[in-house]
Amino acid sequence: MIESGADAERQQVFAITEAEVDAIESGDAAKYFSLLSDDAVFLPQNAFAKSGDELRQWLREFLERTSIRYDRFAHGETVIRDDLACHFYTCGWTAVARSGGQPASKSFKGMHVLRRQPDGSWRISRSIWNTDPAPGPS
Repeated sequence: MIESGADAERQQVFAITEAEVDAIESGDAAKYFSLLSDDAVFLPQNAFAKSGDELRQWLREFLERTSIRYDRFAHGETVIRDDLACHFYTCGWTAVARSGGQPASKSFKGMHVLRRQPDGSWRISRSIWNTDPAPGPS
């Protein structure tokens, strides 16, 4: 089967988000930074927006102090218009402090806005997410 141009672009967007998962799990800040556009802005839950050097320092510190293992990751709706892509995802991970401690599992939903770069590659330009509430008693 031959992929349409839209399908090929969607797969490129998926590849960037899957590389983000790999970078987080490996704790590789340099790899993570290579996936971000120069003007990347993250909008973390219950925190101020992060961009520029502040964003990179914040991500580096997170990766240095926390070990993450994804339990699941699912691509959701992905819309591509010209040089922008909007990608929705859901995921779950287990985090543990690298210094030790109890693992904590969380579920998330989020959205990336990716921007096509001059060389045709895609990079994460905006990222926003929040955690799902913990399941209540049945």
